[in-house]
Amino acid sequence: MANAPNITQALTGPFAAGLVVQRALEILDPLFPASIPLSNRKKIYMGLVSLAMGWAIAFSGIRVFAPLDVQMPVVLDCLLSGIFISAGTEGFNSLLKFANYKKAEAKKDAAKDDGAKKDA
Repeated sequence: MANAPNITQALTGPFAAGLVVQRALEILDPLFPASIPLSNRKKIYMGLVSLAMGWAIAFSGIRVFAPLDVQMPVVLDCLLSGIFISAGTEGFNSLLKFANYKKAEAKKDAAKDDGAKKDA
């Protein structure tokens, strides 16, 4: 993995796009009348707007998986990236938690390996 991409650099564009989507939804939220019957319907509308924005951003070229060297067809990358971007910062928070978990796990494994080498 000598050519592994810098994850921070690779995800800067999608992260910024996710913030844009999140902020746009905050701006649009008051435009949806509170009187919309069934409160879940408002969530559905906002989710669809968010998804449409995420896909528009992804299909315009800001993608999540291509910069990380994940091999998949461009259309699939755009579809999945759009979903990820549409989550705003929530998707990135989940990704950061996962990355921190993997980092801690790797440190634990390295410590075990060092202990095993010392015992041998």
